[in-house]
Amino acid sequence: ISNIQKRNAKERQDAAKYRSQSLAQNLLNVIDNLERAIASPSESEDAQNLKKGIEMVYESFLYALKEEGIEEIDALDQPFDPTLHHAVQTVPVEEGQEADLVVQVYQKGYKLKDRVLRPAMVIVSQ
Repeated sequence: ISNIQKRNAKERQDAAKYRSQSLAQNLLNVIDNLERAIASPSESEDAQNLKKGIEMVYESFLYALKEEGIEEIDALDQPFDPTLHHAVQTVPVEEGQEADLVVQVYQKGYKLKDRVLRPAMVIVSQ
């Protein structure tokens, strides 16, 4: 009975710790779309004002996610880690560069505390 109580307590702790996982996974595409909107060219004054508004929403969004323990996986120029990164391509090592290093990020990855929500899609040097 003691083991059952311990297991139930651990399951409740994990459920509380990762309660926002499902919501976060659904919102990752929203982050991607906000980043695309911010990266798009804006030449007119109206477009620049709209972009500023999108940037404010984006920053608020990232702050809210961080408060829940959701953060971007730091991938660029990091050693390739298959638990955090998904290699979609390899490129030859350039002079002065190390092998198995992330040289470009196609899609950002995110984690919730110590759990990967979405691995970063990366290009790795070899």
